[in-house]
Amino acid sequence: MSKRKKFYALQMMILLIMCSGKLFANGDVTPHAEWDFILKKYVHEGKVDYNKIISTPADLKRLNDYLTTLGNTEVSILTRDERLAFWINAYNAFTVKLILNHYPLKSIKDIRDPWKQKLWYAANERLSLDDIEHIKLRKELGEPRIHFAIVCASIGCPALYPEAYEKNNIDPLLNRVARLFFTEHRNFHFETSGKTATIYLNRIFKWFKSDFGKDDKQMIEFIIPYLQKQDRDIINVSDAVKIKYLDYDWSLNSK
Repeated sequence: MSKRKKFYALQMMILLIMCSGKLFANGDVTPHAEWDFILKKYVHEGKVDYNKIISTPADLKRLNDYLTTLGNTEVSILTRDERLAFWINAYNAFTVKLILNHYPLKSIKDIRDPWKQKLWYAANERLSLDDIEHIKLRKELGEPRIHFAIVCASIGCPALYPEAYEKNNIDPLLNRVARLFFTEHRNFHFETSGKTATIYLNRIFKWFKSDFGKDDKQMIEFIIPYLQKQDRDIINVSDAVKIKYLDYDWSLNSK
C-alpha cells in the first residue's frame, strides 16, 4: 500500500472511531459512558441486579450497543491507560452479558465453558473471557491490579465497582479497588499466635501467584501498600508470616 493510501486509510479509521463515540475531543462524553451508566444504575455494594436489567429493555439495548462499540474499537491507536481501561471494562461487560444470556442461574459455573467460549467480539477480534484476561490484560499489559478489577460474576470475586474505568481514572481507581479488596474479610484476614501471623488470602493469590511476585515474601510486599494501617502493623511486628488460602464462593453476585 502506498503512503498516500495508508494516510487516507488511517484518516478514515479515525473518522469512523470518532463517529461511533470512542474519541471525544471536548471531553464531555467518555468512551465508556454507557457502561458507566449501567454500573451506576444496577450495581450496589458489588452485587448486580441482573433481573432489573433484563426487565428494562432500553438499558439492555444500551448495554448491547456498548458491546457493539467495543467490537469496533481500534485498540492499536489507544494509549496504554486507554487499553487497560478498555480491556477491564470489556471483561466485566461481557461477563454481565453472559449472565444475562443465561439468567436465572445460581453460578457462572452452571454455564458450559464460560471462560473459554469465543463468544465476544472486541477490538475487531473474536475472543473468549480467558483471552481477555490472560492475553490482553496479564500478558500484554502486565498489570497485577487487574485481579481486583475484573469480576467473574461470583461472590468470591472482587466486588464489581460501580464506575467504568477510563484513561483519566485508571490508576487511582485500580488503587481504590485494591484497597477495598483488602478491607473485606472474605478476601483477607489475619490470625496471630505469638510472633507468628497467618494471612488468609483470596484464592486469586494462589491461582495467579506469579503475577504478584516470585515467592511469598514478594507477594506480601506487594499487598502491604493496600492494607489498612493496623494490618500493616501486624505484619511489621511479626517474626514469621504464613499464607493460607480461603475457599472460593462461586455463587452468583446477584442483588
